[in-house]
Amino acid sequence: MPLQFIRYACLVCLVFIAGPKKLLAQNSDRWFLWDKPAALPVEQGLSHAITGISNGALVVAGGSHFNRRIQEGGKKLVNDKIYVATDPDRMNWREVGRLPCPVSNAAVVPWGNGLLVIGGTNGVTATDRVFLMSWDVNTNRVEIDSSFPKLPVPLSSPSAARCGKNIFVGGGQLTDNTPQKAFYSLEFAEEGNRGVGTWKVMPTWPGAARFGAAMVAQSNGEYDCIYLAGGKGAEGYLKDAFVFDVKRKQWKEINSLPRPAFFSASMALGQTHIVLFSGSDGHDADIAIAQQDNYHMVKDVLAYHTITNTWIKPDNVPTGVAGATALRWNNKLMLVGGELRPGVRTPQIQVATIQTAKQKSKFGWIDYSTLVLYLLILALISYSFSIKKKASSDYLLGSKNIPFWAAGISIMATQVSAIGFMSIPAKAYAVNWAYFAGVFTWFIAVPIVTRAYIPFVRKLNVASAYHYLEARFGPGARLFAACVFVLFQLARMGLVLYLPALALAAVTPLDTITCILIMGVLSTVYTVMGGIEAVIWIEVAQAILLFGGAVVCIILAVMNLNGGISDFFSSGIADQKFSLGQADWGFTSSTLFVILIGNIFIRLGNLTSDQAVVQRYMTTRSLKQAQRSVWADVAVSIPWAIVIYSLGTALYVFYKQHPGKLNPSIATDGILPMFIAQQAPAGLSGLIIAAIFAASMSALEGSMHSVATIFTTDFYSRYRKDLTTSQITRVAKITTVVLGAFATGLSIALVFLDINSILDVFQELTGLFIGASTALFLLGIFTKKANANGVLIGAFSSGIILYFVKTFTPLNFWLYSAVGFLSCYVIGYLASCIIPGRRGLQGLTYYTMNDNLKDK
Repeated sequence: MPLQFIRYACLVCLVFIAGPKKLLAQNSDRWFLWDKPAALPVEQGLSHAITGISNGALVVAGGSHFNRRIQEGGKKLVNDKIYVATDPDRMNWREVGRLPCPVSNAAVVPWGNGLLVIGGTNGVTATDRVFLMSWDVNTNRVEIDSSFPKLPVPLSSPSAARCGKNIFVGGGQLTDNTPQKAFYSLEFAEEGNRGVGTWKVMPTWPGAARFGAAMVAQSNGEYDCIYLAGGKGAEGYLKDAFVFDVKRKQWKEINSLPRPAFFSASMALGQTHIVLFSGSDGHDADIAIAQQDNYHMVKDVLAYHTITNTWIKPDNVPTGVAGATALRWNNKLMLVGGELRPGVRTPQIQVATIQTAKQKSKFGWIDYSTLVLYLLILALISYSFSIKKKASSDYLLGSKNIPFWAAGISIMATQVSAIGFMSIPAKAYAVNWAYFAGVFTWFIAVPIVTRAYIPFVRKLNVASAYHYLEARFGPGARLFAACVFVLFQLARMGLVLYLPALALAAVTPLDTITCILIMGVLSTVYTVMGGIEAVIWIEVAQAILLFGGAVVCIILAVMNLNGGISDFFSSGIADQKFSLGQADWGFTSSTLFVILIGNIFIRLGNLTSDQAVVQRYMTTRSLKQAQRSVWADVAVSIPWAIVIYSLGTALYVFYKQHPGKLNPSIATDGILPMFIAQQAPAGLSGLIIAAIFAASMSALEGSMHSVATIFTTDFYSRYRKDLTTSQITRVAKITTVVLGAFATGLSIALVFLDINSILDVFQELTGLFIGASTALFLLGIFTKKANANGVLIGAFSSGIILYFVKTFTPLNFWLYSAVGFLSCYVIGYLASCIIPGRRGLQGLTYYTMNDNLKDK
C-alpha cells in the first residue's frame, strides 16, 4: 500500500481515537443529585419570598414566617428586608436594604439584570404594585425602580412568566381571598424602556379561577408558549393544566397533572421540559392542620414534556415544601425556602446538581470498528482519486465522465447534510409534516432549470456558475453573486458540522467540541485529497448509507411501540403529526401556502445559483446527461423526504409512549442521536452514526470544494494572471484547508448558543441569501433589456428591502427568498429600462439563442 495512503489512514485513526474523554457515570437514574442544603439568612425560615439572580448574586427579599408555632399563638410576619449572597459555595448573607413595604406571595419574573416583582400581600391586603429590584455590584446596593405600570387589580399569589418582550400574569387572590380568573399581559419595546406600556386583558383559560398555580414559559417545539398548571380554586386543589399560544392568542387544555400541585416551585428545563418541585396536593388538609403534620407536602418532582404532552415523576426532593422558589445559580439547582407545614417555614435552601446532562454510552468496540472502517474507506476513495488528478480542471470539474444518476444522487446528498438527516426528523417530531409540502415544488422548478438554465452553463464550460453573469452583465454582477454564495456557504458549513457532533457526543465518550474537531479535520483531508470526483462518489456512497440508517431507525422505533405499526399510524393521525400545516393565507407563520411559495424560490435558487449544485451539472458527459441528473435528484429526493418525515413521526410516537426516556438536556435537534443511544443494539449504533457522519461530511465537503472553486476562479485567478494549472490546484487546496478551519471554529461557537431548530436557522439563512442571486440569473436568461447597472441596482435594493423586512415586519422566514427574488427582479428590470448599461452576450438570452445551445 502506498506510503501516502498509510499516512492518511493513520491520521484518520489517530484523530478519531485521540479525542475520547470518559463520561462521569450517573449515580442513579434520577434527574437531580441533591447536595448538602444551604442556610437562609432568616433563622425562622421564609416562604413565598422574592427570590432570583441579579447581576450574578442571589437575592432574597420579603417573604413570610411565623414568630412561633401556631399552637402557641404564633403570628405570621411579612418581611421587608433584602439579603444578598454573592458566592454560591460559601453562601455568606448580607442584609443590604429594605423593600418599599413588607411583601410576600408576589410573582417574580427575571427582567434585564433585575427581578420584576408583581403584586403580593403585606399580610393584610393585596397590592397592585409592580417594581424592579436590581443588585448593583459597584455600589453593593439593591436599587428599586417603581416606575412600572400597576396591575389592573391588587393580587396576592398571582402566577407570572416572561415570553419574549411580554410579561404574562394570571390568577391570584383579592384581599378577601377570592380566587381570580384573569389573565393580563404587559409588553415593552426594550428591557430598559421602563414605565411605558399598559396591562392588557387577555383571553382566560377554560378552567376554574385559581391562585398558587405554576406558570412557565417554554417552547412547544416551534416557539415559546405560556403553560399554566395546578393551583387552588374555590372548590379545592386543582390538577388541570393549559397552554396559551402567544401567537394565536388561544388557550388549549393539555393533559392533567398526575396529582394536584399547589404552590409548587416550577421552572423550564432544557428546550421542551417543565419541572414542578413538591408543593401541596391538599389531601386531608384539615386533618393535617389539626395534627400539625406534613400537610401533605409531597416530595415528588413532576416533569411535563411540551411536545408529547406527557407527565412523568422522574425524581423526589429531600424535603417536601410549598411556596419555595426554583432557580439555577452557577449550574446548580436551588429550591429556596418554603413551607414545611402550616406555621412552619424551612430555613434551608435545597441544592442539587442536574444530572440529565450525563448520559451512559452503549457505544462499544463493534460500533467504533464500524465507524472507523467507514472513515478509512472514505480515505481510500479520496486517495485513489488524488493520484489521478493531472490538472486544475480535473480537481475542479473532474474528468466529465460522471454518469447522470451519480450526479443526481450527489446533488441530493450535498443538499441534505445532517440538517436533513437530524433536523427534519426533529421538526416532524416536534410539529408535523408541514415542511414536506416543499416536495411539490420540484415539479415547478425543475422544468425551468433543465430547459432554460442548464444549457447556458453547459455551453460556457467553466468551473464557476457565476461566469455567465460576467459574460452577460459584467464583473460586478459576477462578484456580487459569488460573494453572496460564499457568505451563505460559510454560515452553512458551521451548521452542518455542528449537528453530527451532537450525535456522536450523545452516544460516545466524546464531548461535542472534540467531535467537531474530528469531523472538521477528516472532511478537510478528504476534500483536499480527492477533488470533485472523489466528493461525488463519496456522496453517492453516503446517500445509500443515509437511506439505510433512516430506515433502520424507523424499524427500531416501530418495533418498540406497544401496538407496532398500528400505533404509528393511529397515534400520528390522532395527534395530527401527518398534517401539512394550516391552509390559510397568513404570512407570519409557517402555513402551507407560505411554505409552498417559499420553497418555489428556494428550490429555483438552489438549482441555479448554488455552485455546489451547478458544479455537478458540469461533471456529466453531455447536456442530456446534465438534465437527467436533475430528474435523478428528484427521483431520490421524494422517497428520501417520505422516509425522513416518517422517521420524525416514529420518534414522536415512541417518546409519547416512553416519556421517561426523554433527556431534558438534549436539544430537540438531538432527538435522533438520543434515540440511537438508547435503542440501537451493538453494531447498529456505529452504522447509524456513520450515516449521520455521511450526511454532514457530504455537505461539508461539497461546500468547501465549491467555495474553494469560487475563490480560485472568481477572485484569485481574476487578479493573478498567467497561473499554471498546478498553481491553481494548489490555491484551491490551500483555500479548502482554510475553509475547513473556519467551519470548525464556527461550529464550536454554536455549541455555546441555545438554538431550538437548526433547520429554521438554515432556512432563514437560505431565504436571506438566495433570492437576489437567482433573480440575476433569470434576468439574464429571460430578458433582453436587463443591463449591468440595472441588475446591480436591483440586487442592492433587494438586500436593503430584506433587511427592513426581517427587522421591522413579522413576515415568516420562508418568504425571504420570494421577497429577495421579486424585489431584485422587478427593480432590476425597471432600472434597466431607465438607466443605460452593458448588455453583454445578447446571444445567450433564452429567446435568441436557445436553439444554438446544443451540447455536443
